[in-house]
Amino acid sequence: MKIEEFSNRRDLVDKIGRAKQMAGGSPVIIDLGAGQGELEVYPASLRSNPKGGVFIAGKYNLRKALFILAGESLKIMEEYDGRIIARYSDFVIKKCRWSRTIARKIRDTFPECAPGTGDNGQNWEKSLAFGDVLGMAGRAQLRAFSGKAGLAFSRQCIHELRDLDIHPEDVIDVITFTVFQEGLQTGYAAEACHLTSEEDVQVMLDAGYTRFSVEPDQTDLFACREKTKHELLNHMFEVPWIALRDKFELMLHRYKGHRIEISAIDTSGHPYEEDEPLVVIPTESEVLAAIAMFADIILTMEAIEAVFEKEGVRDKICVDLSFNRSGEVLTPFEHYFLMNELHRHDVQPDFLGPGRPDKNQWKLANHTNVKGLSGDIRFFSDSPPAGSGLTQHGIVPDIGYTTALECMIEKDPELFRIMWDSSRNVFEDAKKGSHISLEIHRIPGSSEYQDPELMQLLQGDQAEEFVKLAMSNVLSLKDEHGKRYLRQSLMDFLNEHEDLYIARLASKYQYWVDTFFAD
Repeated sequence: MKIEEFSNRRDLVDKIGRAKQMAGGSPVIIDLGAGQGELEVYPASLRSNPKGGVFIAGKYNLRKALFILAGESLKIMEEYDGRIIARYSDFVIKKCRWSRTIARKIRDTFPECAPGTGDNGQNWEKSLAFGDVLGMAGRAQLRAFSGKAGLAFSRQCIHELRDLDIHPEDVIDVITFTVFQEGLQTGYAAEACHLTSEEDVQVMLDAGYTRFSVEPDQTDLFACREKTKHELLNHMFEVPWIALRDKFELMLHRYKGHRIEISAIDTSGHPYEEDEPLVVIPTESEVLAAIAMFADIILTMEAIEAVFEKEGVRDKICVDLSFNRSGEVLTPFEHYFLMNELHRHDVQPDFLGPGRPDKNQWKLANHTNVKGLSGDIRFFSDSPPAGSGLTQHGIVPDIGYTTALECMIEKDPELFRIMWDSSRNVFEDAKKGSHISLEIHRIPGSSEYQDPELMQLLQGDQAEEFVKLAMSNVLSLKDEHGKRYLRQSLMDFLNEHEDLYIARLASKYQYWVDTFFAD
């Protein structure tokens, strides 16, 4: 759609407003007239600034920009760095390059563009978190989301950000632009994941994140279940009892052989399918294994809680203790033990990710006063009971990079070949420290396929695992000038083919979101 004529600022603003209804989320071209060129703007972003002027997001020479439509003498024009690109009888248009300074100003001026807790004061039965390490998927995510639940926007892994040398606040700035551009008003959270220490949490808190998924090192965590009683008893000497302010005998006898009864959930008129309570009677070996598994985690969570208390933000953020990446599921006793001991240390996570939550774990969630359970939306086996007040926090897999590769096959197969074969070259280094058994000889090179056949590479049984593991390493590769040349090539490609990329992503996200809400 194109706006070619307007008589004054009000006329232009009215036409942009009408374009919003007709164009949906698509950009609109404005012909500036008199040889002044054209602007690409997003009608949904149109906002009036309380200090005067009208703000709108768009692009200028393919780069993100903020445009201000106002009288040239207004004070607001001095507050935003940029340059005037068009003049008219009653207003000018100022183009401001999107920067950290501009993003902060937008968050201060328009609170809905700043991260909050993501619930906008509503008690959702479901919430969603979308991953987006490339920072280009926001439009597709918001369109699939469509205001159906609480939103934790742009879930970011701190380790991937470090590997790619991306500052966490840069991601917040991208989120700000997307939310502003799309006109989102419902509130959202910015989620940081794979956090393992209070230092990780402080970094992401300082950057503006508001939801924190703590995922302790789970390398050998669940191996404790397989240890003999003798091995576990020897491990008790390694437990930091002084730091825990506890004693082995006291902790053991708090649980060993005790009948733990978890009541059925009172759903206030919505009968739960299984009314009977959950009964757990842990053995000595189960208690010993739980102590070995969770002692250090309890101390880590206590230290993280202290960070939030020191910063005075505990009531403004959300904390999720997650075991979703482990491939294991907390047993009912492990779930109970961990939460009970955290409570003894005055630590109360808002959410718990026990693996693949089932009905018994919803009972435990209700009993231990968490707001809900979290997990990959593909693997939730049960939803929270209706009327329980609990929230199911679904994590949508980050499919941005794989989708970008699919688009390359269609639009630039040579670039795809470079990305794919470079991934094969860095794979062995990428695999170090992981538990992935995939061997590179099982991943064919691109030269074995003609262009029309390249999609078969992404459809192989282990292609997704291969691409995900190699991504950070291949995007971190530098040329002789220190430039991350493949990452730049990727971003240039996505900027050129953004509409195709967003459309394909939105279709995939819509499938997962519809599945998540199907029940």
